[in-house]
Amino acid sequence: DHGWAYTRGVSAKAIIAELTGRSGGCSKGKGGSMHMYTDKLYGGNGIVGAQVPVGAGIAFAHSYKEDGKVCIALYGDGAANQGQIFEAFNLAALFKSPCMFTCENNHYGMGTSDVRAA
Repeated sequence: DHGWAYTRGVSAKAIIAELTGRSGGCSKGKGGSMHMYTDKLYGGNGIVGAQVPVGAGIAFAHSYKEDGKVCIALYGDGAANQGQIFEAFNLAALFKSPCMFTCENNHYGMGTSDVRAA
């Protein structure tokens, strides 16, 4: 979230404040590393892969409002085998929602190497 928050307009000072739990953070110091929010970033989620259906919903809202915006929904390779991910893909395709689903593959899922995972 840190780098993405910066690209979405959050200042480095606000990011550091969020990471250290200070009220000057982008989530008033209550989100920490996982939950950075702005009007252009809906942050991470404590449940693996749960941000993908949220992203599909945000994309649907953009489509409904006809505002020309696109949602980029990120997930890690550890979440790639979850049903909610595929449901989000299907719904976004069904409604022709402007969503770009991006898998950030670091070869680990929740601390387990992809070599050792099923």
